[in-house]
Amino acid sequence: MAIDVAIVAHFDPNDRIESNFCDFLACLRSVFDRVVLVTTSEIGNLPPIEEIEVIKRPNIGYDFYSYRVGVERALISNDLEHIALINSSVVLLDAHRLSDALRNMIRLCDSYNAVGATSSRQFGWHIQSYMMVLGRGVFLSEWFQQFFRNISPMNTKMEMILSYEIGLSSALVKNRVKVATLLSPASKAAVNWSHISAGPIAQQFGYVKMEVLRDNPHGIDVQGIRDSATEERLKQVDEMVERARGHYQVGDDNLFTLKRPEKLPLSTMKTARWRLPHRSGVLTAVVVHLYYIEMIDEICDYLENIIVPFDVFVTTPFEGDVAPIIDRFAEVGASVSVYLTENRGRDIGPFVSLYRSGDLDGYDAILKIHSKKSSYSDRGDEWRDRLYRSLVGDSLIVLRAIDLLRSGKVGIVGPHDYYLTNEKYWGANRDAVRDLLTAMDVHSAGDELELGFFAGSMFWFHPSALRSLQRIDGEKLRFEPENGIQDGTLAHAVERVFCTIARKAGYRTTSAALKGNEIHLTETEKNNVPVL
Repeated sequence: MAIDVAIVAHFDPNDRIESNFCDFLACLRSVFDRVVLVTTSEIGNLPPIEEIEVIKRPNIGYDFYSYRVGVERALISNDLEHIALINSSVVLLDAHRLSDALRNMIRLCDSYNAVGATSSRQFGWHIQSYMMVLGRGVFLSEWFQQFFRNISPMNTKMEMILSYEIGLSSALVKNRVKVATLLSPASKAAVNWSHISAGPIAQQFGYVKMEVLRDNPHGIDVQGIRDSATEERLKQVDEMVERARGHYQVGDDNLFTLKRPEKLPLSTMKTARWRLPHRSGVLTAVVVHLYYIEMIDEICDYLENIIVPFDVFVTTPFEGDVAPIIDRFAEVGASVSVYLTENRGRDIGPFVSLYRSGDLDGYDAILKIHSKKSSYSDRGDEWRDRLYRSLVGDSLIVLRAIDLLRSGKVGIVGPHDYYLTNEKYWGANRDAVRDLLTAMDVHSAGDELELGFFAGSMFWFHPSALRSLQRIDGEKLRFEPENGIQDGTLAHAVERVFCTIARKAGYRTTSAALKGNEIHLTETEKNNVPVL
């Protein structure tokens, strides 16, 4: 028997399943034979609704990546007649009207192979992807399945819209698919009709888009919307909208995006993982800040010199790089965790945020490296290669560093030639370093302030050696937006405190060449770097 399946892409900023959404799922279940719910939120158990399959995935890739996951799951069955793509921006107002509208969309698929609730000419004509039904002639076609196989995370919501929402409609037209929509506005204005015509949609089809109630971006009269629902339903909806309000903001592209949390010094926005870290026997980790994705192969080649099992933690500001990051680092690591962060604080800001999260606790030895490039010196690549070689150039170098850290006496192992103590390398950072060390109770007024740090901020370390970074007030660690400043930022100051706080915690700072002896007691005054 042919069956109809609804793929539902779900996200909730409060990590909850709203009662309105449960009613919405029940409405879908009354129309469709199966519902596949793909959620990117940390939700609990759903109320028992038969034939609803729940798939949880990382919050990467927006709705279309959830659609991809759901479609791949649905296509395991050979008896599909219709697939609906629906997201959780739909607010249920009247279950009878919505179920009638959905059944009508399915019936229309007898004459058309793709039916949407609404279309829009905003950014170019397209069926709006929050609610559409596709027939067998579409979802079984090679072009459609190839289109969905190619869906991957991108860096911005606008890129996702242009590539996938508008891209799918363009592909429908290119492949001469007959399309229709429930709402057919007379005007061809380049507007979002699910917003502008929210009143008629509510009255005819029994739903409204969440952003209309939450933000009302076009200032429409919502009384007609409210008149289309019962008092009990309105109470449920109002409470849900109030919980969502405040989580969103309008971006530079006029699209609604999540507000960034402000609790951490550098907000970790989203996390994606391949396998869980901290499995039994994995006591080594690597932290990589990967701003330049083109460096990934070179970094992985060096990491092959780590011959003990290790977890990989990658920070990046680019959501579009998540898939290749996981694919490549999975070839060398026992697990891969990717943290999407704001582009603030260069490699230092994301590292501090990750370290303060506690995710690095429990390891014996951790390598901190990054895809270093210098935009103002050709010698930057040469220096980066020397840093890599000194830390992970061969398996013997690696094992020596790990053994030193496991001794319990050493907290940091860095590149010997790039440990800087010459006063000229204070730059514009002396006062900021003093403030940081004072805030961490590592420095007292009247104490001599000595310079000593591994330039380039790449080194091996034991997580216990940097514990002062977890104790400092987060307000002291608000990194500036990246703007190419070469000196005097918070990142430059934090780079200069790692070794000091490790020594204050009772650990030595050393290099592989010193075999555990304190590097700050050796002659390093003449050490220098090609470029800072």
